Amino acid sequence: MKGKIEWIRVSAVVHSTEDREKVGEAISTLFPFEFEIAVSKAKGHYGNPMEYLEVELTKSSEIKKFWAYFLELLGEQVDEILKTIDERIDEQNVLHIRIDKQKAYLGEVELTSGGDPIAVKLRLVTFPSKREKIIEFAKELCTTS
Repeated sequence: MKGKIEWIRVSAVVHSTEDREKVGEAISTLFPFEFEIAVSKAKGHYGNPMEYLEVELTKSSEIKKFWAYFLELLGEQVDEILKTIDERIDEQNVLHIRIDKQKAYLGEVELTSGGDPIAVKLRLVTFPSKREKIIEFAKELCTTS
């Protein structure tokens, strides 16, 4: 299958009741190498101060290394991603995976559908860029490491 991951973005919100360092540690659970976290300020729904942490990978070597490690961390949970792959891909061909932020801080990687996750997004590109091809490519990515 011809396709590639254009970028991977890993992000999380740091609420005013949370410690930025701890959220950064939770994110680091997903990485097998050193990385840079971009921090931006934000405001919550009620005007409460928040921070947004994001790591963006665009180098093909980092993307490959991250994805292989991430699949390993997910283990059998990859089956859950495969079952719901269609709902996880948006109109911009971005695959969305949500990881439990609290568990990640404790070193466990668990999928979540609940609020306040670590969001892992992959921008998928195929030629031609048809939805069926994107879904096929995403399935392939999840079954080969």
